[in-house]
This record gives sequence, structure tokens and C-alpha cells, in this order.
Amino acid sequence: MVNTIFDKFLKYIEYFILFVIVGFLLISSGLLIYDEIIMLFQYSPQFTMIKMIIELISKTLLLLMIIEVLSTVKVSITQHILSCQPFIVIGLIAAVRRLLLISVEIAYEHEMFYYYVIEMGVLIALVLVFVFSLTLLRKNHIV
Repeated sequence: MVNTIFDKFLKYIEYFILFVIVGFLLISSGLLIYDEIIMLFQYSPQFTMIKMIIELISKTLLLLMIIEVLSTVKVSITQHILSCQPFIVIGLIAAVRRLLLISVEIAYEHEMFYYYVIEMGVLIALVLVFVFSLTLLRKNHIV
């Protein structure tokens, strides 16, 4: 009897925390969309067109990562399972996002070239591992 009351209490706490997480993710995504819209309509001489495009792509990919986390939380709430595929996708998006940023940073910061090349090599290896992992998961129907 006490065990079932405790289990129900923990279940309600878990749901509450998950809904708080959903709220924060929704607020974050709304603020990110607002920031992107403001950036589109406010021209700044310090931003070249390329930097602005890269910033928009970076923020859009961050928004995509937030959406993936939201879908993971939704699955956790509705089905009570935790799948590894969304986390691999989030890692893949984060690695691609960083690769895009590095490609622009190389053009403007030549003294850091060798560090950026090493970081790009590590990120490319990470992307390959993520893609291989996703392929294995889908091939074995572990989604």
C-alpha cells in the first residue's frame, strides 16, 4: 500500500519535472525564433552577409536540436521509454553546426588554422560515428 502511494508520488513528480522541461524548451525555442527574426530585420555594419547567414544557420540548427529534445521528452512522457536515436541525432546536428561555424572562422582567423583543422578532423570522425550508429540502429530496428 505504501509502496504504491510512493510510486504514484514519484510518477507525479516525474511528470511535473518533464512538463517544466517542456516549458523551458518551448520558451527557449520561442526566444530563439524571436532573436532570428530580429536579426533578419536589423542590419549591423559589424555583420557581413556571410556572418549573418552563418549565424542564422547556427541558430536554426540549435532550434532543430531543441525540437529533437522536445520529441524525446514527448516520447518519454507518452511511452515511458528512452530511446538513444534522438540523442545521436542531436549530437550529429551539434557536430554539423560546429563544422559550419569553423568553416567560417577559418576564413577570418588565420592564426588559429591548425587548431581548427584538428577540431574539424575530430568532428568529422564524430559525424561518421554518429551516422554509422544511426545506420546500425535502423538496420536492426532498434529505434
